[in-house]
Amino acid sequence: ACIYSKMGEQEQALDYLKQTLERGYSSFRHIRRDRDFTGLHDIPAFHEMLDHYEQLFNAREKAATTDYTEQIAEVPFTREKGVFKVNCNINNLPLYFIFDTGASDVSISTVEATFMLKNNYLSSEDVIGKQNFMTATGEISEGTVVNLRNVNFGGMDLSNVRASVVKSQNAPLLLGQSVLSRLGKIEIDNEKKVLKIYYKVQQ
Repeated sequence: ACIYSKMGEQEQALDYLKQTLERGYSSFRHIRRDRDFTGLHDIPAFHEMLDHYEQLFNAREKAATTDYTEQIAEVPFTREKGVFKVNCNINNLPLYFIFDTGASDVSISTVEATFMLKNNYLSSEDVIGKQNFMTATGEISEGTVVNLRNVNFGGMDLSNVRASVVKSQNAPLLLGQSVLSRLGKIEIDNEKKVLKIYYKVQQ
């Protein structure tokens, strides 16, 4: 960026300077005082770019130093045939899901998906597309992918969660990583029969 600025190639200099800022360089005072950039001082885009990235940097710094308190949510579960079942509200519809850390997405059967469409818990706009997935028996099947606008699990609201609709009326409802990965640490308390979810709340 310095070289192109000194050569008078202002557009190239601005482009490389932007790449530098995108990668995290944050010595904004140095950039403004660097004589190598004298040729850019009369260009409004130069100052606008620095102001923009300095604001982003300050916002990230503030967020990183914000105080958080740790909260614990307890979600009751029942054990059936070796699996844990938990309550989870999908777009305000209460359903029971199998707690499955091995599943990549939330998974629902065509029965639940059809019911949700007919009763306005899902709309045609929530349908994202199709994907192939592997069943528990190792077979590859095609399923529809939908966006769940709201998932409430353990009192925590999650927006826009990816889910797979399995082409089977008997497919179990699985609560997979598209939800679990967005939560904090999860512990299983077999004595109290609850899942303990540790998460942070901004003070």
